[in-house]
Amino acid sequence: MLIALKRAFDRLSFSRQFLLVSAVILVGGMAVIGTWLGRQIESNAVNRAAAIAAVYVESILAAQLDALPTTDVLDSGTHAALDRVFVEGPLHRKVVRFKLWSADGRILYSSDHEQVGRRFAVEGRLAAAFAGELQARISDLNEPDNRPERERWPQLIEVYVPVHARGGIAVAEFYHSMENVGREIRAAQQRSWLLVAVAAAAIYMLLYGLVRRANDTILNQQRDLRRQLDKLRTALGENECMREQLHEAGTRTTALNEQFLHRVAADLHDGPAQEVAFALLRFDDLTKECSDCMSARDDASRDLRRIRNALRSSLAELRTIASGLGMPGIADLSLADTVRHAVRDFERKSGRTVQVEVDKALAEAPLAVKITVYRLLQESLTNSWRHSHGAAQQVRAWRCDGQALVEVVDQGTGFDVQAAFASGRFGLSFMCERVRLLGGVFEVDSVPGHGTRIHARLPLSLEETAHG
Repeated sequence: MLIALKRAFDRLSFSRQFLLVSAVILVGGMAVIGTWLGRQIESNAVNRAAAIAAVYVESILAAQLDALPTTDVLDSGTHAALDRVFVEGPLHRKVVRFKLWSADGRILYSSDHEQVGRRFAVEGRLAAAFAGELQARISDLNEPDNRPERERWPQLIEVYVPVHARGGIAVAEFYHSMENVGREIRAAQQRSWLLVAVAAAAIYMLLYGLVRRANDTILNQQRDLRRQLDKLRTALGENECMREQLHEAGTRTTALNEQFLHRVAADLHDGPAQEVAFALLRFDDLTKECSDCMSARDDASRDLRRIRNALRSSLAELRTIASGLGMPGIADLSLADTVRHAVRDFERKSGRTVQVEVDKALAEAPLAVKITVYRLLQESLTNSWRHSHGAAQQVRAWRCDGQALVEVVDQGTGFDVQAAFASGRFGLSFMCERVRLLGGVFEVDSVPGHGTRIHARLPLSLEETAHG
C-alpha cells in the first residue's frame, strides 16, 4: 500500500507534490493549534467561572462559618443556614452540589445529606486545595465521592476553595452546572476553529498562488528546453548526416586521388617519357652521323654530351616520378602486406634498411585505409631519410580496438612541430589531411635534438566510424 502511494506521489508534478504536502502540514497544524486554543478557552472559562463562584461562596461561608467544628459534623444551626443557601435558596440552580471538607478527609457538610460524615483519602486536587491553592476543572465525576453526582449529571465544573477559619483550614467543594459555561465554551471554540481554518485556508491559497506561478514558470522553461532540445536533436541529426557524407567523400576522394595519380603516372610514362626517349634515340643517331665533324670541334662535342646527359637525366626522373605515383596491385594486398610493401619500396629506392614490426592481425581493411597507410609511410620515411642524416628508422603497425595504429620513429635531429606546420611544409600537412579525411588521428612528436615520432590511428571500418 505504501509503495503504491509512493509511486502515485512520485508521478505527480513538483507543484502538486508541494501543494499536497503543504495541505497535510497545514491541516495538521490547524488541528494542533485549534485543539490547543480550545483547551485554553475551556481552561480560561472554567477558571473565570470558578473564580467568580469561589469569591461568592467564600463570602457566604465567611458569614456562616465562624470557626471549624471539633466534631465530625456541623452544628444544626450552621447546617440549617447552609441548607437555606445551597439547597433551598436560588444558588442551588447554579451550585448543584456543595461539600465542606475537614483536613482529615471528612465531609462536614454536603447538600446531599447522605454524604455527611463520610471519610475519603485526601489526595489530588483536594490535597492541593488544603495546601492553599484554588482548584477548578471540568470533571467527568469519576472520583469515589462523586457517585451521587455521576447518577444525575455527565459533567460538572468541579471547584475546590480553601476556607480559612478559626481552628484551621477547611475546603469547600462545589459543582457548578455546565449549562451556561459549556455553551460559552463551545461558542468560543467554534469561533477559534473558524479563525484557525480561515487563516490556514488563506495561507494555503497564498502558497497555492506562489507555487502555481512558479510552476507555470517551470513549465514554460521546460517547454522552451524541449524546443531547444528538439532543435539540437535535429542539428545533431543533420551533423551526423554531414559527417557520414564527409567520411564517404573522404573515402571517395582518397580513391579518386589514387586513380588520378595512376592516370598522371600513365600519362607521364606514355607521353613525355616516350617523347624524351625517342628524342634521346634520335639524338644518339645524329651524334654518330656527325661524329667526324664534331671531333674537329671540341666545344660542339661537349655541348652535345651535355644535352644527351640532360635528356637521360630527365627521362630517368620522369620514370621515377611515374613509378612513385602509381601503386599497382595494392587493392589485392592485406593491410599488413601494404605496410611491408611500402617499406620495401623505400628500401629499394634509398638503399637503407628499416626495422619493421607488423601485427599479423592487420588483415582486411578498406582500400582507402590501405592507400592512406601506404602514402603515410612513403612520405614519412622519405622525409625522415632526407632530414635525419642517416639515423636509424623504425616502423611499427598493430591493431587495437578496431583501429590500425601506425608509427614511424627515427633517431635524427628532430624539429619544431609547430614551426613546421606554420611554415606550410606540404609533407606533414598532406599526411595529416589524409588521416583526418578517414576520421583518424594524426600526431607528430618531435623536439630538436631528440628525434621524431609520427603516430596515426585509422579506423578499420569506415562505416562504424561514420555512424559513431
